[in-house]
Amino acid sequence: MTRPRREVQRRRVHEDIVDYLLADIKGGVYKIGEELPSERDLMDEFQVGRPAIRESLLKLERMGVIETRPGVRARVCEPSVSPLLEEMGNVVGLDIQSREGQKTYQYARNFFENALVRIAAQNIDDNQLEKLRSLLERQKALGDRLTDLADVDVEFHEVIAAVCGNRLVIALFHNMSKWLVEQRMTTLAHPGQPDRAYEAHQLIYDALVAHDPERAEKAMTDHLEQVEEVYRSIVLQENSAKEGSP
Repeated sequence: MTRPRREVQRRRVHEDIVDYLLADIKGGVYKIGEELPSERDLMDEFQVGRPAIRESLLKLERMGVIETRPGVRARVCEPSVSPLLEEMGNVVGLDIQSREGQKTYQYARNFFENALVRIAAQNIDDNQLEKLRSLLERQKALGDRLTDLADVDVEFHEVIAAVCGNRLVIALFHNMSKWLVEQRMTTLAHPGQPDRAYEAHQLIYDALVAHDPERAEKAMTDHLEQVEEVYRSIVLQENSAKEGSP
C-alpha cells in the first residue's frame, strides 16, 4: 500500500541558536548576571540575520533564562519557571472553561492548599502571622468591594503558601491562583459570601496561631469545599437559565 506524501517542516534556524546559547549558559560561558553578546556580535557568530537572533532571544526570555530591556544587552537571569507558567495561562484559560477543567484545577488547588496549610501550621513565624492578621483586618473592612476582596483573598492564601519556602511550589501556587480568579470573583459576588470567606479565613488563622496542623487542614478543607459548592450552584443556575431561554 502506497502511503500518501506528507510534508515535514525543517528545523528553524533560531532553534539551533537557542540550543547553542543554552549550552553556553549551562557550561558557564555566560554566568548569571552577565550580559550576552550584542545582537550584532551574535549575528556575526551565527552568520544569520537580526530576525533570527531576536526570535532566539525572545524564546530564551520566555523560557526564563534571560531578561531583556530596550537599549541594553540581554542578561542571564536566575532560572525561573514563572515565565513558562505565564505562557501556560492561555491554554489553561481555555481548559478551565469546561466543567471538567474546573474540577481538575480545583482538585489541584485543594491538594496544594491542604498540604501547604499543614506545613504552615508547623513552621509559620510571627512576622507571617502578623501579615495574615493584617490581611484579615483589611478583608473585614472592605465590605463588598469585590476586586479588593479578591486581591486580599489571594494574598491571604499566598502568605500561607510562602511559608514552605520552596520557590517552585510558590510559583505554581501563584499561577494557580490567577487561573482560578474567575471562580474567586464569581463566588465572592454571591450574597453573604464575603462574610463566610472572612469567617473561614479567621478559623484558618486561629489554627495557624495554635500551630495545629490537623485543625488548620480541616479549616482549609471546609473553606475550599464551601467555595466550590457555591461556585457549582451558581454555574448550574446560569446553565439552567441559558437552557430555558428561547
